[in-house]
Amino acid sequence: MTGRGGSGDAHPLPLTADEVTAGWLSAALRTRHPRAVVGRAEPVQLIDGTATKVLLRLAYDPHGPRAGLPDRMCVKGGFGAYREYLGGMGLYSGEVRFYNEIAPLYELTCPTSYFGLTQTDPVQGIVALEDLGARGATFARATRPLGVELARAGLDALAALHGQSWQDDRPRQLGVDLLLPTATEPILRDFLTALPERFAAPRGFAAPVVLHDPDRLRAAFTTYRAEAQRAAACVVHGDAHIGNAYVEPDGRVGFLDWQTVAIGPWVHDVNYFLVSALDVPDRRAHERDLLGHYLKALATFGVSAPGPDEAWSGYRQATVHGFLSWLCNLDRWQPAEVNTATYARFGMAMVDHDTYAALGV
Repeated sequence: MTGRGGSGDAHPLPLTADEVTAGWLSAALRTRHPRAVVGRAEPVQLIDGTATKVLLRLAYDPHGPRAGLPDRMCVKGGFGAYREYLGGMGLYSGEVRFYNEIAPLYELTCPTSYFGLTQTDPVQGIVALEDLGARGATFARATRPLGVELARAGLDALAALHGQSWQDDRPRQLGVDLLLPTATEPILRDFLTALPERFAAPRGFAAPVVLHDPDRLRAAFTTYRAEAQRAAACVVHGDAHIGNAYVEPDGRVGFLDWQTVAIGPWVHDVNYFLVSALDVPDRRAHERDLLGHYLKALATFGVSAPGPDEAWSGYRQATVHGFLSWLCNLDRWQPAEVNTATYARFGMAMVDHDTYAALGV
């Protein structure tokens, strides 16, 4: 993708990956790097999902300053068929807000951001991030469960996010909403309406049939959503499953895809991460010890962490969110094998945690 890096505005934002040209990138980068000029932007890889990631190799004007800008970059936005549906729920603007306004408040393990831009008509939000693969990071995946040590490192990253933001009013003042807000009603309604056909599809049978009660699942999720909003205490990732985790060369774990950043309860992220990341035998053997590790890490930030019984009760309840999400997640958003593997883990956890009973349904 070539184009003259003029002095034009970065708006209107691109709506397709083909519109991410060198000229537009120049204008976008100049929102933070005033003299940046991209001479060439070569697409290396395109990764579809709820958002589309465009990996680019960049060449800059040899006569202009680079100001530390990298040769490789990941430009992410609503470039697919679900832009209006998901963008209308605030997913793309939420990620821009995280990188522009929330991440600078805290010390977090997350990718470096080079710009973040939004618009409302037509709805779009785009971020440009470092290409983590270029510096040796590896990306986690549900078909390759994490070991216990890496799960512990992921909990350390979540404790840092939760602990630094505990009862911090600044994210609310910046417009960060409660977890599972009103704006998500379209997708929640679609998920809950589709439960009978989802349970009857092949993926549904990757979890015990005893769980296949649409009315009970609807009641359980409604109860959990209300409790999660009542117990909101810190900034949460909101979608901290294994596929949104990456491992640094030094063994630290960080998180990607901050589209659903919210104010919520710590247990939402912790449950979603551990249940999705660990193979079932490892989870059964180690999840209580890992939960204790997280609580100790949280306490290092001056937080009065909940006791083990209270924490375990909330952890059991939170399993319902992952169970619903991965039963209904579309194969257009994640590969079928990822959806099935993750749903199966949450199905076994629903039984192990007796989640319906924990939620009183």
